[in-house]
Amino acid sequence: MSNIIINILAIVGLVILISYLISYIYYYFKSKKDQSLMMQVNPPNQYMQESGIKCPDYWVNTGVDENGNYICKNMFNLNVLNKSPPTSGKCLDVKCYQDGTGAEKIVNFSPIDSKSTWEPNNPNGKTSLTSKEKYDFVNSLGESGKEATVSRCDWIKCCGSGNKDADDNVLWNAKGIWQGINSTCSYSPNSVGEAITS
Repeated sequence: MSNIIINILAIVGLVILISYLISYIYYYFKSKKDQSLMMQVNPPNQYMQESGIKCPDYWVNTGVDENGNYICKNMFNLNVLNKSPPTSGKCLDVKCYQDGTGAEKIVNFSPIDSKSTWEPNNPNGKTSLTSKEKYDFVNSLGESGKEATVSRCDWIKCCGSGNKDADDNVLWNAKGIWQGINSTCSYSPNSVGEAITS
């Protein structure tokens, strides 16, 4: 009788060990697959959180202003078409530079909330932004009373390089370059809550 009980307990123990082993192998390969997918995201979400959301490509983050907005400087003298806000067209009143003339070559952008993150899966106790929240963030000027110079999407749309004729008419306007933000500005907010990878 005791041999039967020992055999039953051995079988139960073996089943438990095998199920733990199968579970471990499943989650190991699932984790590897998730890591592989995350490595394909370009730019990586961690880069976007730490640096990418602060300033456009090739601009330098020089700190924060008194309102907590990121200060970005055009230190490499990149061509910006609308140094002063246009008075007509799709870029009406969009300031590509903080001073409105481009003399200082500075623009500022609103900060991401300290409790939120661009990264998925709520790392470090922060709340991951949904696609709609990312879209709203890149289209906002920030907190009321602490507004930034321009929203990220308006900057991309209106502040790239371009060319004007002798009468100051825009011949063509290239969009600004801001990897990781360009695709978020193109997101359709009708599909609320879907995750995007950039």
